[in-house]
Amino acid sequence: MPKRVDREQRRAQIVSTYLTIAAREGIDAATTRAVAAELGVATGALWHYFSGFDEVLHEALKQVFHRTNDRIAARLEGLSGLRALTEMLQEIIPTAPVTESEAYVVVSFWGRVPSHPDMAEIQSVIVSHWHNELHRLLTQAVRDEELTPEAPLGVISDTILALSMGAQLEYVLRTPLAQPHRQWQMVHHTLAPWMTESGHAAGRFRELIGSLPR
Repeated sequence: MPKRVDREQRRAQIVSTYLTIAAREGIDAATTRAVAAELGVATGALWHYFSGFDEVLHEALKQVFHRTNDRIAARLEGLSGLRALTEMLQEIIPTAPVTESEAYVVVSFWGRVPSHPDMAEIQSVIVSHWHNELHRLLTQAVRDEELTPEAPLGVISDTILALSMGAQLEYVLRTPLAQPHRQWQMVHHTLAPWMTESGHAAGRFRELIGSLPR
């Protein structure tokens, strides 16, 4: 009898393999042929589980989102306010090997959306989730007197989220804006008008900006 393979398990394995190759060799190397070779199957076997490469990329973005959320949850344990916010952003802004690799997956996905508008739904889910999380942490910062009560938390959440996702694009395009210290300067500038002394200390912006190469 042929070995039975759980469909969802196999789909997850294919997506995980795609992400492994992308992290190890770069996004251009993560082709269908490379994924099939890594799994030890014929290329055509992949399409028993996916309708095409766009669906693989769509599922890869979902997996990146879930992995990022898991890392954020681990980093935020026991933290609140601006310290928690900067810890969260370190799992999104591409300033380390993991987030740099993920930026390529994310931007590759964005590139396919104009011709496949139905693929955009997952991005809306991501934006909504992270906006709510940023707003929650900013609310804590006001409570802890790290931000003044006048701080427009909704707009700040939108701005930081847009900066973070824009940083992924700038990293992939290799522009000067992708330099880590410049990314953190922009986040700091967004918060600075409403930050108190305790907020500056909690956010550790001097450390994040000053310790990075310029």
